Amino acid sequence: MGKQRSKFIPISFAVVVAFAFASLVASASHASLVLALDTTELTKRADHIAVADVLSVQSAWDQSHKKIFTTIELSVVESWKGGAKPASHITVVQPGGTVGDISMTVFGMSQFSPGERALVFLRGTTGAAGVVGMAQGKRPMTRDAASGQWTVGVASSAGMERVPLKGKATTTSTTAEVQGPRSLDDMRGQVQQILKAQP
Repeated sequence: MGKQRSKFIPISFAVVVAFAFASLVASASHASLVLALDTTELTKRADHIAVADVLSVQSAWDQSHKKIFTTIELSVVESWKGGAKPASHITVVQPGGTVGDISMTVFGMSQFSPGERALVFLRGTTGAAGVVGMAQGKRPMTRDAASGQWTVGVASSAGMERVPLKGKATTTSTTAEVQGPRSLDDMRGQVQQILKAQP
């Protein structure tokens, strides 16, 4: 087999949703610039918030054979926003992936693995959704074998530089929230409070 080739796709200073590619070149450190979003901002911007199991992850070329997109099939366990029913499916489509010996990388994009469970903040329809705030909108989950309790982990910060929202300092809750995992009950309660406070 030949050596795998890679292409790198930069991301602009923006919150990236499905099918949105960058117009600005990423920094030399191979990081995308994204707006720093705490749980409140993620909740406000999301059309769907769900605890979901990853069923499959598949990458393919677009019709013009110029870009690679990855399609992730999710099975809903709990829906906190958007009305998706348990066991229903949500399809996430995002740029980047590997087809054969060619990889296209979008720095800071969420990574999914079949069989994992995650809390996701999604924008768009259930048939073609994107993760809000790139990797910020996907929180991996783990289950304690002894207690059976689920914990929501920290969103990955790999491959991105978080820039504060206008008028919001990074020393507020945006930074505090990335310090450690939280119980699923705690996370669910916070999101429900945010939703109740919305007009």
